[in-house]
Amino acid sequence: GGGGGGGGGDGCQLYVGNLSYDTTWRELKDHFRQCGEVERADVKRGFGTVRFTNAEDAQSAIESLNGVELQGRELEVRIDEKQY
Repeated sequence: GGGGGGGGGDGCQLYVGNLSYDTTWRELKDHFRQCGEVERADVKRGFGTVRFTNAEDAQSAIESLNGVELQGRELEVRIDEKQY
């Protein structure tokens, strides 16, 4: 296995689409915490990103929460390929 970090693509960060405009980063973080340790959550208008401490938790969040409703909106949850 090889080190090298740099740039995202580590599989820890998720893109969350179809967010309600009422959802705050705190609510997003709480929602995803059921799947593991969330490092940070950010919310823009209508979507957000959630960063997990490890990739296994991120993967389990996709399996558990993709298509699940938060505040009446079915979330789209997937790996965030282009980490901002």
